[in-house]
Amino acid sequence: MKTRLFNKKILSLILMGGTSLALVYFFVIRPQQTDLRKIKLELEEKEALHTEYGTLSLLIDHLQEEKAALSQTINRFLGTKEEKETGLVIPPTLMDIFKGSKVEVTSITPVPRTTKGNLLVSSWKISVVADYHELGQFISTLERSMDFNRIDSLSISSGGTSAKHKAQLTVSRISLKKQ
Repeated sequence: MKTRLFNKKILSLILMGGTSLALVYFFVIRPQQTDLRKIKLELEEKEALHTEYGTLSLLIDHLQEEKAALSQTINRFLGTKEEKETGLVIPPTLMDIFKGSKVEVTSITPVPRTTKGNLLVSSWKISVVADYHELGQFISTLERSMDFNRIDSLSISSGGTSAKHKAQLTVSRISLKKQ
């Protein structure tokens, strides 16, 4: 009888121990595992974002380098550079007008200087791409400028299905000839 009572006590202790372990597992360990899985997923997402940000950062650096190279090219293109054959210079005011406008300048070609009596006429053939509104603002800015006295010619051609149009104009500056 002692053994039977002893076996019942052991059996009840085993059941209580198993129940305790099950309760510990379901109420302590399993929620911690769930939290660990969530943390692991968040960490993986953040690592993926970090990798993506690194890639985007490299792309931004590359694009900034390209932008700097393009800016140098544009500055060289628009810069006051003397033409060897004609001795003409693109004036800084014209460059400022280009930079301040929304037109896309495709070419600037100096026209050889001409003299009329004691007046010196410096002209530039300019090709731009813009919509009518931007082109109108560009021309208004040129006309308001104190450095440019006239627009000699203007031709606008349709851009097809695009809202942008190609325009070619010749602007002139008239000044007194240096003596």
